[in-house]
Amino acid sequence: MFQQTATPEEINQGAVHLPAASAAAADASHASRDPFIDHYFKRIDPRVAETFTHEQREAIKAMFGARGMAQHAVEVRRSLPIGRRRYYLVLLLGRERRTFGRLHAEGAISGSFNLLGYAITAALWALPAAGAALLLQAIL
Repeated sequence: MFQQTATPEEINQGAVHLPAASAAAADASHASRDPFIDHYFKRIDPRVAETFTHEQREAIKAMFGARGMAQHAVEVRRSLPIGRRRYYLVLLLGRERRTFGRLHAEGAISGSFNLLGYAITAALWALPAAGAALLLQAIL
C-alpha cells in the first residue's frame, strides 16, 4: 500500500533512487526528539532503525498510538511478594469488542472454555431466580 512500484525500465535507467544519507540522518535526529518513537526503537538494532524514513516512523506511531488504553469495567493490577521474588497479577473484565472471526483467528475461542462461560452465565442468572423462589416459598 505504501510502496512505490517501479518499472523494469526505470530500474535499468537508475531512475529509482534511495533516500540520501542526509535524509536518514535527519530522520534519526527526529527520532531522538520523539519519546514515543524512542521507546519503540530502542529495542531495534540501531543500524536497522536508521533505515526508517520519517513517514515510516510516523506510520508506526499512528499504528501504535491508535491503540490507546482500553477502559475495563474491572481492572486490578497488583505486584505480589512471594518468597524472594515478586509476581504480578492482572485481572481485567469488560465487554468483548473483538469480532468472532478475530477471536477464532487468535485462538481465544475453545469449546470447553465456552461451555464454562455458559455455565457461569447460567449460574449468575439462576442464583437470583432461585433466591427469589425460596423467598416467596418462605413468605407463603
